Amino acid sequence: MRRSQRTWHARWPVARAESGQVMVWAAVMLPLFLSVVGLAIDGGVVFSARRELQSVADASARAGAMQIDEGVYRGSAGATVVLDTDAARQVAAEFIVSQGPSLAGNISAASDRVVVQVSRDVPTSFLRLVGIETVRIRATAPADVRYGIERANR
Repeated sequence: MRRSQRTWHARWPVARAESGQVMVWAAVMLPLFLSVVGLAIDGGVVFSARRELQSVADASARAGAMQIDEGVYRGSAGATVVLDTDAARQVAAEFIVSQGPSLAGNISAASDRVVVQVSRDVPTSFLRLVGIETVRIRATAPADVRYGIERANR
């Protein structure tokens, strides 16, 4: 008998005795593997929605920060730039509403800055199995009043 044949035949009884362990291992590990994949998918959806929500907050704050009080600006010959706080709140709120009815926002405006806070609920897929239907995400964005062209000091 050749050596390779002896090795194969010597291992055959051991391989047959351990064949049931694979089924037990698969039965135990499959739910764990599926739960990790489910959490990764739901986590990816939440992170993507959070990134989109941050974009909405940033754009809304910038839109609000562009609403300067033209009366003060013209009265000071361009030396003083202040925010029209009512117009800033209105424009920022209109932008948030235009991005979807499920968004909730809080807008605060001072004479030189607009701060927008938005939130929404993101539905889950796999987390529903443990009773988590939605995840609330939030984003905050400040925007300062800017005017003219600024040059970097070199």
